[in-house]
Amino acid sequence: MSVLYVKEQGSYVKKSGETVEVMSRQNERLLTFPVANLDGLSVFGNVQLTTQALAFLLENGVDVSLFSRNGTLIGQVLADASKNIFLRLAQYDAYQDFDIRMGLARVIICNKIENQCQLIQHYRYKDGFSPQQELGKMEKLKRKLETCMTSNEILGVEGMCSNIYFSCFAHMVSCNFEFSGRNRRPPKDPINVILSLGYTFLTREVCTALEAESFEVYLGFLHGVRYGRKSLALDMVEEFRQPVVDRFVIRSFNKRILNEFDFEVEEDKVTLAEEGFSKFCREFENWMTGRKSVQPVNYRKLIRSQAAGLKKALRDKTDYTPYHWEGGRDLCDQL
Repeated sequence: MSVLYVKEQGSYVKKSGETVEVMSRQNERLLTFPVANLDGLSVFGNVQLTTQALAFLLENGVDVSLFSRNGTLIGQVLADASKNIFLRLAQYDAYQDFDIRMGLARVIICNKIENQCQLIQHYRYKDGFSPQQELGKMEKLKRKLETCMTSNEILGVEGMCSNIYFSCFAHMVSCNFEFSGRNRRPPKDPINVILSLGYTFLTREVCTALEAESFEVYLGFLHGVRYGRKSLALDMVEEFRQPVVDRFVIRSFNKRILNEFDFEVEEDKVTLAEEGFSKFCREFENWMTGRKSVQPVNYRKLIRSQAAGLKKALRDKTDYTPYHWEGGRDLCDQL
């Protein structure tokens, strides 16, 4: 099962039998895709969907994601796959129990720090960098989580660890671009552009999985409640940042899959060029489904499995175990 990305400006998507067709503004057929092989549809910018195509996709359980032309997620139209109000009641109960909520928040960030340390430890540095001092600092900070009593304190530890982590991450990316740390809104260099876009695509994947299980995605345990923020999705994104996005970014730049010709620079603004954006979507889809990987992992299925695991934990009032990446030397580590 795959996600279809439609970026051709002025094109439109229509239904044709048991397939969806992408048509150009000149009414020429660009692509035909069987709905049976489709897991999701993502459209970017000025791309239209006919009413018949939208109904057809939703009837077949295919979610539709709407992005701006530069990749900002605007919203999703989701198939009506689950109406489990009892799960939402269990989620509300867990949120109202302070000990359960803080316990989940600590577990989420402890696991994220461990994933960060795994990636730092398993990378083969070519510039002579040794991360042992940084790993020691992160381990000491991780132990502080046991005494954190609020989300702000937990996120404070996460922020300090992430600063250390990205100082190591800078030594993992070997390309013609400079990376001096994480920045956003807007990202100021190509590496941060791909990190931000990768996290956006990952959030969409997590939202789809949680919505399919009938979670209230606006009610998170770590990120709490804020108007318009899908906090539960952000909670689950934390366990997949390093295994999915960060390793994908390292691989994309170190293998020269993305290069200087894929970006456009205007004053202080850096964006993906049209061809670069197409390349990113294609490579990210391959990465999510495990195609073209030495150690293939279908992260889309794994995210759904984790959503189901969280559902079971809340329903049965048991502990939830986030995805812990075990490391190992794969494509991104060899470069």
